[in-house]
Amino acid sequence: MNPVRFLIVFLLIVLIIPKEVFATFDMSIEGNYKTIDFGAMELGEEKKLVERGGYEHQFNFTSDNGRTWYFKAQILRPFTSMTYTIPPENFQWIVEELINGQGILSASVSKPAPFSKTPVLIYTSAGTDEAGTEVQIRLKYRLKIPENQTAGAYTAHIRFIMVEEL
Repeated sequence: MNPVRFLIVFLLIVLIIPKEVFATFDMSIEGNYKTIDFGAMELGEEKKLVERGGYEHQFNFTSDNGRTWYFKAQILRPFTSMTYTIPPENFQWIVEELINGQGILSASVSKPAPFSKTPVLIYTSAGTDEAGTEVQIRLKYRLKIPENQTAGAYTAHIRFIMVEEL
């Protein structure tokens, strides 16, 4: 490559690429309460977590760049104890309340929807959601233990995701 051309390309890259990168959206969990604990359960039992007055977690979202954003959930590892697993569809999320949101919930309020190993859409932004209004989504969770499940201390890993269109 011609040295002059190389220098011009180098200078263009240095001048065009920003020195700092800033996130244009924000997601947080209210109260930094990041665990979900169903406690001891019996075979065939179904339990809802609603420890905080009807919900378990409150997620807060803010974006002001005018782009559509999405709130998703993904189960990275289903409830597992040694080699035993509770099927992912037995673990469900439920939107208890949507506050300040103008977007679309993928499931009706109070309607359970299963976690999945692939990201599952919970909410799609619209209107003032994309102009700086803080949107709050309150979730509760439900777990059903199969009748023939082997006893054990089961743990799962979940990822909650906020993504924006580019």
